[in-house]
Amino acid sequence: MAIAQSDFNTFRGRGYDGQVSTIDVSDVVSRTVEDGLLQFGRAAVRGTGTRSCAPVTGASTAGDVIGFAVRSLAEFSNTPPANPDNYETGYQEGHVASVIRDGRMYATCLGGASAGDTVHVVINTAGGEELGQLRGAADSTNTIELNQVRWIDDVVDGEIGEIQIDGILTTA
Repeated sequence: MAIAQSDFNTFRGRGYDGQVSTIDVSDVVSRTVEDGLLQFGRAAVRGTGTRSCAPVTGASTAGDVIGFAVRSLAEFSNTPPANPDNYETGYQEGHVASVIRDGRMYATCLGGASAGDTVHVVINTAGGEELGQLRGAADSTNTIELNQVRWIDDVVDGEIGEIQIDGILTTA
């Protein structure tokens, strides 16, 4: 029998975008996705329909954010795998997304962060980043600050870090 994989790392690393990081109680709600792909680990805003959500846009404010898309093994990759692994994963429009409003989750940190820094969400692609990605610091008018969400530990630019979400309120 041929060897399909001759070398591999024992550990993947800290985690994956959108992976809930603890077994503590988390507040995760279900919302139907509107307006395109909501990638795992990205911020979600309230949708226009009942119990719905959508990816952030350039018009999004901190008050619009209802949580972050939690990784689900029930969702398939929307694009074929590539080398390097730069394909999109998340909830497609019309699918039911799991959105965390309170708890801990892993996410990629752009620009790096120190423990305790607030999370900033990218709302403008002018900085070369994708909508909904998370940063450790403000980037002019390209981000919004979520003062109820913080980085747990120091995180290097482009690496996976853990965030603590302390209750994002939502009424729908």
